[in-house]
Order: sequence, then structure tokens, then C-alpha cells
Amino acid sequence: MRALARPSVALGFAAFFFCAVLCTHLDDVTAEPLGLAGDLLAGVVLLVGGMLSGRDWSRGRQYQIVGWSFMTSLLFHSVMGNVSDILTHATAIGSSGLVDLSPIAYTSIEAVLLALSSMGLWTTLISSAQANAV
Repeated sequence: MRALARPSVALGFAAFFFCAVLCTHLDDVTAEPLGLAGDLLAGVVLLVGGMLSGRDWSRGRQYQIVGWSFMTSLLFHSVMGNVSDILTHATAIGSSGLVDLSPIAYTSIEAVLLALSSMGLWTTLISSAQANAV
């Protein structure tokens, strides 16, 4: 379980998250770029946290914790909003990116990412500051 605290996992998750955001919201990049600012900022914070903790675990661990916290918060808000939309049948029709997913499939994928980011946050929190997680 401590494998999720490794900086390489944070870097990989951030890279995957960037790709996922751009593939699912490609039209929003040009039409409404500020709508994606929070998503992109969360990815950047996790990426920087992973890089800093990879260089020096004892000093960079706190930045990785911030990155995982930001990502978990963002995904939790998104999943809860999507679940609310599904339950009230207020789902948008159509796609805004390269990938066309049903609202249930999209929310399920986000829920898996939320679980992974929560486990990454938890394992980084419980790992000792002296341990080398690289």
C-alpha cells in the first residue's frame, strides 16, 4: 500500500489526469479555458509535489501531500456534482471532447480516480518523513 506514496505514482497520476482532462474537455480549452483552470492547477500542484518529493523526500513530502489533497478535493466535488446531476436527470447531452461517455460511465471513472487519489493522500500522510519513498 505504501507504493502509492511514491513520487513516481504522483507524477504518473498527474500526467494521466492532464491527458484525461484534455481528452474529455477538449472543446472547453478554446471555448471556456477558465472553466478548466481548477483541474489544470490541481494537476500542476500534484506534478510539482511529486517532483519535489522525488528530489528530497523529507522536504518534498509536504508538497506531495498538498497535491494529493487538492486532487482529492477536486475529484470529490466533481463526483458529488455528477451524482447529483444523474439523480436529478439533469445530465447534458453531447460531448465536449474527444471521448464521448455516458454520464454514469464518466462518473464511475471519476470515482475510481477519487479512490486512487484518496489512497495516495492517505499513504503519503502515514509514511514517515524519514522514509525514502522513491
